[in-house]
Amino acid sequence: MLKKKTSVLIVSADGNPNKKIQIPTFLLSYWKHIAFSLATVVLLGVVGIVYFVNHRNEKLYAEVYLKKIDKLRQRNQQLTLDDASKQVNIDDVRRSINSFDSTLNRINAKMKKRGLKAIALNNAGGPLVEDDDNLEELAKYYVNMLEDVENRLDGAPFGRPHNGRITSRYGYRGNPFTGGGRERHSGIDFQGRTGENIKSTAKGTVIFAGYKGGYGNLVAVRHANGYETRYAHLSRIRVKSGQRIDVGTIVGLLGSTGRSTGPHLHYEVLQGGRTINPEKYFQF
Repeated sequence: MLKKKTSVLIVSADGNPNKKIQIPTFLLSYWKHIAFSLATVVLLGVVGIVYFVNHRNEKLYAEVYLKKIDKLRQRNQQLTLDDASKQVNIDDVRRSINSFDSTLNRINAKMKKRGLKAIALNNAGGPLVEDDDNLEELAKYYVNMLEDVENRLDGAPFGRPHNGRITSRYGYRGNPFTGGGRERHSGIDFQGRTGENIKSTAKGTVIFAGYKGGYGNLVAVRHANGYETRYAHLSRIRVKSGQRIDVGTIVGLLGSTGRSTGPHLHYEVLQGGRTINPEKYFQF
């Protein structure tokens, strides 16, 4: 088929024959089909190259996206762990605050026994914003404040041993027996009825429980920080020397024993062996 050829005369621009070539007749007869086939092959080649390039790019993009997704998953897991840890911290702080509130209730119970007003913590210092840092600071505030309050309560005789009317204050006064002259009154007198309960104003140890001259029936209690309290003119004594007592313990019953003009409680507060004005400790 390729042996059969056809002569093709190439003519120049001025019409003169220039060159003569022989081309297989088959190519001349089927040139359209051959051209179409070549074009098809070229097109397929181009498509193949484009596909290869796109596929390669898609693979690269896929790898990049997969890495990003993996990082996002890791970040999400870390955030989940952080949130869980943060929630645990918040729960711990809230449990601590609940514990502090319980301690505050215990302190207020002691305040009540002393006849003092309860301590109220109504967000002193401004509005509360419940974020993590603020909760932690609030917890620290509660701890420090309550420790200070409890130490002060345990270490000093705050409050009143009896709720009767004060009939004679600390300091100099007229002689209650003669009505004349002046004498130094080393404590405070509370008016009351015989047999009414007299309570300790702080925890401590009873260092005297018995009859002592003008005091009559007397109970003396030693407390922390060099404090001592005395409860005089009792009709009956309810504690023993050496006994450890708590705030609010009934040490005796109101009476009129010793140097007394009638039923009342004579109450003294001492620090370092010297008497001080008990009224300073009636308010916390």
